[in-house]
Amino acid sequence: MDKTQIAKGIRDAIKSGKLDTVIDLLEKEPEMLTWMTPFGTWLHIAAAYGHLEIIEYLINAGIDTNAQGGTSSANALERAATKGHLDIAEYLINQNFEMDTSEPDRNPLFAAIYGGHFEIVKLLVENNIDISIKYSGENMKDMDAYAFAIERGNTEIADYLKEKLDQKGTSS
Repeated sequence: MDKTQIAKGIRDAIKSGKLDTVIDLLEKEPEMLTWMTPFGTWLHIAAAYGHLEIIEYLINAGIDTNAQGGTSSANALERAATKGHLDIAEYLINQNFEMDTSEPDRNPLFAAIYGGHFEIVKLLVENNIDISIKYSGENMKDMDAYAFAIERGNTEIADYLKEKLDQKGTSS
């Protein structure tokens, strides 16, 4: 079986949540652990599909947790935030995953706001993600997380972020 077929097998197993199949395929072909798909690493895929037990296995197997790749070039924490997988976001943060705020597309807070995932927004804020960072680019000008939440029409998240920004402003 060629590498592309093996990769397809691993991806299908991850999407379906079949940990035994993932383990079996990666033990037969250990170099496939570093395979980069169009969607990122196996960790990105497992985070997007919400399979915590597969993520735990991949991390324990030594996958590069900070590898960026795929269409968005974000990390697995951003993928979990986008899809609203709170348990995975918590696990990844506890694994000291980088909260990449270098660009809005990589920022897990913006991903959580975009998806309307209030619990993940709170988790990220409680773990000290920078909520005051502002981005300017093709689709935004000097926009922070609060302004993004307003633009997305997510008033519950916007109110929460405004409260946190106000607290930050008065405590410094």
